[in-house]
Amino acid sequence: MKTIKVATQQEFDSLPDSFKEETDIHILKGATVKVEGGKENGFVQAHEGSHVVAVWSSVDALKGSRVDAFGGSSVKVYKGSIVYAYEGSCVFAFDGSYVFAFEGSYVSAFDGSDVYAHEGSTVTAFEGSDVKYLNPVI
Repeated sequence: MKTIKVATQQEFDSLPDSFKEETDIHILKGATVKVEGGKENGFVQAHEGSHVVAVWSSVDALKGSRVDAFGGSSVKVYKGSIVYAYEGSCVFAFDGSYVFAFEGSYVSAFDGSDVYAHEGSTVTAFEGSDVKYLNPVI
C-alpha cells in the first residue's frame, strides 16, 4: 500500500483521479481540504488538527480531526474527532467521537460516542453512546 501526505488543497487537487494500487491519502495537521467525489483506490484519512469537507466522498476521521460531510458522503469517525453530517451522509462513530447529524443523515454510534441528531436523522447507538435530539430553532 502506498501513502501520500497532503498539507494543502493544491496538493490534494494535483493528485490523480485514480491510483494503480491502494493508496492512503493522509490530510495533515493544520490542513483544510475539500474532497469532491472519490479517487479510485485512494483512501482519504483526516489526521489530528486537520479539517476535511467531503462531498460525495469517503473519509476516515482520525483522532482529533474535523469532517463536514455532504451529499451522501461516508465517514468513519474515531476517538475525539468531530463530524458534521448533512444531506444523506452515512457516519460510523467510534471511541468517544462527536457527531452532529442533520437533514436525513444516518449515524451508527459505538463505544461512548456523542451524537446530536437534528430533524430527519436516523441514529443507531451502541455500548453507552449518548444521543440527543435537537429540535431546530426557527
